[in-house]
Order: sequence, then structure tokens, then C-alpha cells
Amino acid sequence: MNRPPPQASQSGADAGEASRAEPDCKGLFTARDAEHRRRTNRWMLGAALAYLVASAALRWRESIPRPLPWICVGLALVLAVLAIRSYRIFLRGADELLRKIQTEALGLGFASGAVFSILYPLLEGLGAPEVGANATALVMMLAWGAGSWLGTRRYSAAVSV
Repeated sequence: MNRPPPQASQSGADAGEASRAEPDCKGLFTARDAEHRRRTNRWMLGAALAYLVASAALRWRESIPRPLPWICVGLALVLAVLAIRSYRIFLRGADELLRKIQTEALGLGFASGAVFSILYPLLEGLGAPEVGANATALVMMLAWGAGSWLGTRRYSAAVSV
């Protein structure tokens, strides 16, 4: 079916383009933003892997050389600090919309972690399974990731139209 080309007075939404817009990050990230984001993701992945290795080294510290757990924990700490530094560089170089998305996502993550850390001990008192100290951080990171994804979806459709 051939559609006539949109007239100069028609907007993209009038021409049916808004219904084809799919959420993506192309409209939100400049090339520099995308590179900073990839670099931050690599540092975060490295820090997460180093954390897993350090946890394993602590679990089996009796059967491995004594300095190895210390080295693994130190490496996890250094990589986590570098991930934070990389994220700050990403935020400082981002435009207002991208900062807004990340700030809202961080707010959601903090609020979720605060509510979880306050209320879950009450649930434990009612018989919920006991969770470790890392559970609050995990809730915060998952909520931050979800908030970032939702914000990107919400604003990318508006930017791409």
C-alpha cells in the first residue's frame, strides 16, 4: 500500500511514524556517552567478577596460600573504586536528560534499599528466611538497573520521534 509522502505541515506523529518508534538508546546516547557507558559497564563487570573470586578465596582460605585472599579482596576494592570513578565520568559528560534518567534510577535504587533494609528484619521476625548483609546492596543495584532501563525506555521513545 503506497502512502503519500507527509506534507510539510504534517508532523512525524501525523504521518504514522510515532507508532513505529521502538525504545532504544540511540537517541539518548552520543558516541562519547555510549563509550563512557561501555567503559563503566566493563569496570562494573570486572569488580563483580573480582568480588566473586574474593568470596571464593575467603571461603576456601584454609586450602590456599595465606596472602591470596587479601590480594583478591584488595583487587575487588580497587576495581569497585575504578567502577565508581568511571560512572562519575559518565555522569559528568552526559546531557541533562541522561543525568535525569540516572538520577531517578539512583533514587529508586536508594529508596528500594532503604525500605528493604528497614522492613525485611520485621519480615524475618515473622518467619521469612534470613538473608545476608549483601541483600540490601543487591536490592539497590537491581532497582537502580530497573530504574535506568525504565527511564531509558520512557524517554527514548520521545527522543526518537
